[in-house]
Amino acid sequence: VKLFLQISPHLRNPPRARLHARDTRGIYKTMLDAVHDFFQALEPYVEAPARAIAALYPTPNRVLIDQFFIYFLLSLCFCLCMFITSRVFTHAIVGKAYDKLLPSDRRTWHTNLVTFWPAFAVTAFALPAIVEFDVSMTSFASNVSPYTVKACGLAIGYMTWDLAVMLLNWADQCLAYGGKGAMYLFIVHHLLSIALWPYALTRGLCVYHINWFLVSEATNFNMSLRWYLVKLDKTASKAYLLNGLAWIPLFMGIRVVVIPKLFMLYFHGDWSVFTSVEYWLARTTLPIPSFLNVYWARQIVEGAVQHLIGESAPAKAAVTKSKSKSKKKN
Repeated sequence: VKLFLQISPHLRNPPRARLHARDTRGIYKTMLDAVHDFFQALEPYVEAPARAIAALYPTPNRVLIDQFFIYFLLSLCFCLCMFITSRVFTHAIVGKAYDKLLPSDRRTWHTNLVTFWPAFAVTAFALPAIVEFDVSMTSFASNVSPYTVKACGLAIGYMTWDLAVMLLNWADQCLAYGGKGAMYLFIVHHLLSIALWPYALTRGLCVYHINWFLVSEATNFNMSLRWYLVKLDKTASKAYLLNGLAWIPLFMGIRVVVIPKLFMLYFHGDWSVFTSVEYWLARTTLPIPSFLNVYWARQIVEGAVQHLIGESAPAKAAVTKSKSKSKKKN
């Protein structure tokens, strides 16, 4: 309550410069500023433990790593708050539909709800970093935007939470993700991101790639919403159809369209900025997210086509059946 009272007057009464920004740069920019201000107001509450953890990280870039761990801890706090909120209020809100779920789905319901907030929060920081980035650069070394550091802290915090959920609830998560193969894929994805992204930022390397990997978190919203609609038996609803139709262009626009630019930098970039170990790590790991995005994009498109065909087939069968009945009557 104390925290809310401190933050709410600032959000309700933005300074005159913010009002001017609303007029000149639009509501979108104002919303991003509100998100940034909200998280900035929370920073002092985790600053001390974040600095203590950051002191253990071996890097001379103390300012960057301190900021990273502040947002890392904020991310863990948000994940925990979302999880507790779901456990407390879901049954009262959803009611009988929640009771009809399998026990494993009821447990996954609460952990899956956590995936929604990073889709907005991480993107709110990563997107301005992409807009500000000098795309004409051919070097893998560049300045690191504070937005990138904060987005990375939030994303890695969420991945750490999600990794713990996968390992502690293995059976339920295997059912949710579609088997052990998908689980191993996500575990490798999370471990590589947790290990490599913060290190790369402290060295000012592969920042353009990391920015795009971060903003791609936005597509997780549609994936999580699809899971809830399936479990609530809403696959025939307009919401399910619209979510799928929105997911395809969003996924393509964020994760797939940028792939040629990433590979152009991969093949024509200046690799001399890496040490020998960094060179081979970058050579082997940078293409992985692009390959995964192409694989997932194919699955999304194939799933959408199958859904549309599956919907049209029963309709055709019903029409054929009604026609045959009318012929028999005649």
